[in-house]
Amino acid sequence: MSTETLRLQKARATEEGLAFETPGGLTRALRDGCFLLAVPPGFDTTPGVTLCREFFRPVEQGGESTRAYRGFRDVDGVYFDREHFQTEHVLIDGPGRERHFPPELRRMAEHMHELARHVLRTVLTELGVARELWSEVTGGAVDGRGTEWFAANHYRSERDRLGCAPHKDTGFVTVLYIEEGGLEAATGGSWTPVDPVPGCFVVNFGGAFELLTSGLDRPVRALLHRVRQCAPRPESADRFSFAAFVNPPPTGDLYRVGADGTATVARSTEDFLRDFNERTWGDGYADFGIAPPEPAGVAEDGVRA
Repeated sequence: MSTETLRLQKARATEEGLAFETPGGLTRALRDGCFLLAVPPGFDTTPGVTLCREFFRPVEQGGESTRAYRGFRDVDGVYFDREHFQTEHVLIDGPGRERHFPPELRRMAEHMHELARHVLRTVLTELGVARELWSEVTGGAVDGRGTEWFAANHYRSERDRLGCAPHKDTGFVTVLYIEEGGLEAATGGSWTPVDPVPGCFVVNFGGAFELLTSGLDRPVRALLHRVRQCAPRPESADRFSFAAFVNPPPTGDLYRVGADGTATVARSTEDFLRDFNERTWGDGYADFGIAPPEPAGVAEDGVRA
């Protein structure tokens, strides 16, 4: 592991797109595969932090004010125990959030997804991809009609294992919230720490975006990253993170835009996702994101059944 940290470009969202602190910042971000995005004024991260601290606890273990954030280990198709790693997580799509998330958590997740779509539109514009192609080549993701996952991660420090598998995100854009170190990026044949910056999200570009732009003069790089093993800290809570993903739909095709501006089918989304699942996790979830999840029940009082 490198002792240096990755120095990322920093931007803020504007009505026109993204304003980077340094000239050429977006071009550098495309090469890095990630950048820092200022948390918008007034954005409240509390619901996401609460979910990460509570989702793995039984419903009965805790106060009434956080009851809706607990009990997710019992929700099939939403809770995932990554048996070969420290991480366990909730990974949930839009319909699932409507069923299982309290209103303030749904609003926070939607705000993060809108930021991700804003980044996607800005980069497509910067790269000169014709606007009339956007909906087709992203499977509607640019318009909010793709798959929009939300993940809450808890790193079980008692496990003597890597925190999270080395991987590239599958979709177009990920907006990630972290408060502690542990995230590492593959650079120059080694793993380089990506330290959190207070007041900033980390934005990652994913494999679908890398594939889409691979024929252009300035292709997007999908960042290969992992979370190193998180050591136990008796006086502190375990590491956590949460993220919003803007991905293509689970069925259909992924595209590549050529230097002449035309778009062609590159491969099926199903094959792309299954290959990712099998290579990354090595567990029983090879069809995740492809086969539709079976909805879990919710009792009349809003508690997961």
